[in-house]
Amino acid sequence: MHLSRLKLTDYRNFDRTTVELPVEGIAISGQNGRGKSNLLEAIFFLAIAKSARGAQDRDVVRWGAQSFVVEGSIIRQDVPIELRVAFDSQQQKKKAFVDGEPLPRVSGIVGQFNAVLFSPEDVDLVLRTPAERRRLLDILISQSNPSHLSDLETYRRVLAQRNRLLKDEGHRLRVDSSQLDAWDSQLAEAGARIVSDRLATLSFIEARACSFYQRISSEAQALSLAYRGAVASSAADARFSDLLDALRSRREDEIRLGHTLSGPHRDHLVFQLDGRPVHKFGSKGQMKSALLSWKLAEAVYLEAHTGHQPVLLMDDVFSELDASRASSVLELVDDFGQVVLTTARDPDLDIREGRYGVVDL
Repeated sequence: MHLSRLKLTDYRNFDRTTVELPVEGIAISGQNGRGKSNLLEAIFFLAIAKSARGAQDRDVVRWGAQSFVVEGSIIRQDVPIELRVAFDSQQQKKKAFVDGEPLPRVSGIVGQFNAVLFSPEDVDLVLRTPAERRRLLDILISQSNPSHLSDLETYRRVLAQRNRLLKDEGHRLRVDSSQLDAWDSQLAEAGARIVSDRLATLSFIEARACSFYQRISSEAQALSLAYRGAVASSAADARFSDLLDALRSRREDEIRLGHTLSGPHRDHLVFQLDGRPVHKFGSKGQMKSALLSWKLAEAVYLEAHTGHQPVLLMDDVFSELDASRASSVLELVDDFGQVVLTTARDPDLDIREGRYGVVDL
């Protein structure tokens, strides 16, 4: 799988831009502020139909414009596919298209094109924020498993309704909490599947990420991944009932506080070095190496579960790396399919002699 053409209309700082991409990949060089990161964000937009940075759709519309369009020409097993995501800020509507046909749901575009994005700004955000670490994992799974995305949407909808009931009807629930029973069952059903998907994915990812970390870092520490939650240690066939029990056991606290206290929205994915949380004890270099190792393992996961190598998007991956480590990263990504990387260091890091053509912004 590769992206042959990207076309942007009023996206971030681009008014009308078309980029042709060779099958092996491309390096985008230029000083900070020229839009290198925005190009990679736009490519990833085709994979998940939303900003990888968590920005609202209206916030990626070019200043002064009313809408944006991201279009991509994908080649998958020699078959061309045209993808398009468009947002109108006046109507507050976003639409997705495959080969010119509108999709009933924007989320239907997920899985048509697979990509993995590494961004240095994610190092602090992802590794230090539990919600972002959960999002990291869920985005990965959703690209290869549409049912996981459906479960997430169901879970979020039920969770919002349950929380609204806890907040607005707390005085009645103190007398009779049976109104929560139906919501508990729906939440536990979707939640149990979400946790099962996450644990199965981590089981695949961990050994690969650990191996990549050893190759990237010169340190002796071992990278590991831990998942902590109400039913993380439950047997697969017991997760529904155990999550249901966890919800019911904390009802009094939930009614008092006005929100749901148990479930995958409260679970933790923890990156560890020698058993110590990276987000608490790791240096910035260790955190970057840990996240980069995860991202490379993501690419291996997607290829194994979809049969297609994803496009690897590496934003400013060489910052804060010495020449030796930067060269090691380049050697690592040579094992993958199409790679689109950005750098502000060319020609300090001589990528022009490698596999990549260079586009200067």
